[in-house]
Amino acid sequence: MTAPTPDRRATLARAVADPGFTPGRHDLAEVVELLADDDVAVDAERALLRAGAPAGPAALRRLPTAGPPLRARLVHALGRLAGADPLLVLPLRTCLDDPDPKARRNAIGALGKLGGPEVGADLLARARAERSLPHLRSLVEALGKCGDAEALTWLEGLVTEDPELRRLAERARLMLSRSLGRAQATSEIDVDAPGAPRQIVLLCREGLEPLLREETGSHLTLSPGRVGLDLAGPLRPLLASRLWSGLAFPLPALSRGPDLAADVVRLLTGPEARAILTGYTRGPIRYRLAWARGGHRRALVWRLAADVAAAWPALVNDPHASTWEFVIDDARETLRAELHLRGFTDPRFAYRSGDVPAASHPTIAAALARLAGARPDDVVWDPFVGSGLELCERGLLGPCAALHGTDLDPRALDVAAANLRAAGLAATLTRADATTHAPAGANLIITNPPMGRR
Repeated sequence: MTAPTPDRRATLARAVADPGFTPGRHDLAEVVELLADDDVAVDAERALLRAGAPAGPAALRRLPTAGPPLRARLVHALGRLAGADPLLVLPLRTCLDDPDPKARRNAIGALGKLGGPEVGADLLARARAERSLPHLRSLVEALGKCGDAEALTWLEGLVTEDPELRRLAERARLMLSRSLGRAQATSEIDVDAPGAPRQIVLLCREGLEPLLREETGSHLTLSPGRVGLDLAGPLRPLLASRLWSGLAFPLPALSRGPDLAADVVRLLTGPEARAILTGYTRGPIRYRLAWARGGHRRALVWRLAADVAAAWPALVNDPHASTWEFVIDDARETLRAELHLRGFTDPRFAYRSGDVPAASHPTIAAALARLAGARPDDVVWDPFVGSGLELCERGLLGPCAALHGTDLDPRALDVAAANLRAAGLAATLTRADATTHAPAGANLIITNPPMGRR
C-alpha cells in the first residue's frame, strides 16, 4: 500500500476526527495507514468501526507487511471489528503467536472478549507455553472470560510468585466457576417455600403506596416507593397483588468496623441471610452486589466475591445470572443491607410479550384498572392503547362487556393484540384518531395518555 500524500493525509486526519464521517470503500486503505500515526490513531480506529464490515478485509490486507506500531493497532482494530464479523476471529487466533509483543497482547485481549470453544482452547495452549509474565497475565484474564473446565483445572494448579498474576488467577477462577456453573444447574426463587415470619419490603412506583398498603393489608410506608409488610409464610400469596414491582428482605443492621469488606461478608454470610437465601432458593444460590448510593467499586466487589466464596462456598457471585441482589448502604455509622429478588420470572405479567416506547409499566396499568373498578357491564375503551397493558389489566381484574382500543400506530396495535391474546382476552383494536372515533357504548375509559415530548 502506497502511503497517502501529505495533503491527502491531512484531509483524512481532519475527516476521521469528525464523528459524522464514515469512510467509503475507496478511503479504507488510506484510513488504515493512519493507524500508524500517534496523533490520529484513535480517531482512525473509530472511523474504521463506523465503516463496519468492509473495514475488516482492508485491515487484514495490510497486516502481513505491517510493522510496529501499526501492526499492534491493526490487531486491536480487528479485535473490535470481529464482534460483528466472525470471519475475523481465525486471523486473530493466528496472532497469538505474532512476533510483535503488543500485537500478541492485543490479540489475547480481543479473543478473551470474543470467546468460543476453539478460542478458549487456543488461549489455554498459549498460556501453557507462555514465558512472558505480562502476556501470561493477559492470558489468565482472557481465560476467565472464555475458558472451559480444562482451563479452570489449569488455573487452579497455577503456582506463581507474582502477586498480580495471583490476583488475576483468583479472579479468573471465580469468573470461570460461575460461568461453568450456569450450564450445570438453574437457580430460581421458590415462591412456595414456607419461610419463617419476618418483615419484607415491597417496592412500587412512587404514588402507589396507599393502594399497595390497602391491597396487601400493610400499615407501613417506609419511604417513597417502599411499603413494609409482615410475611408469615410463602411468597406466593403476594402474587395476588399486581401493584408491587420488587421485593426485598432487610438484614439486621451491623455496627461499622474498620474493614468494610469484612463487615459486608459478615452480613451476607450471617444467619439471617443464610436462612433467607437457602429458604427461598431452588438450586444454586447466585447473587450480585449493588450499592444503595450508586457506583461500582469494582476492586471492592472482587475482594468481596473472593472473601464470600471463602466464607460460604455455596454462595456464587454471578452478576449476569443472579437470583438475588445484595444491596449495601454504607452511608451511615451502621451498615445496612437488603436481599432483593432478582432472577424472578414474574407470573403476574407473563402475558407481556411485547412493548412500545413510552408504554405504561404493568404495575401502573394495574393501578389504573384497580382505581377504575370492575363491573360486568363495562364497555372499556383505551383511546391510546399502546401495548395494551391497561386493557389487559382491566380484563384480568374481572368480567366486562367489551374491551376496545385505538391507536394511530399500527405497530402498537400489533403489540397490543399479541399481549391481549397472551392474556387470554378478546378485544376490538382499531387504527383511529381518538379525537374523531369512539366505540359505541363506551362507558369506561382507562388510558395512559400521551403527555407530549418525552
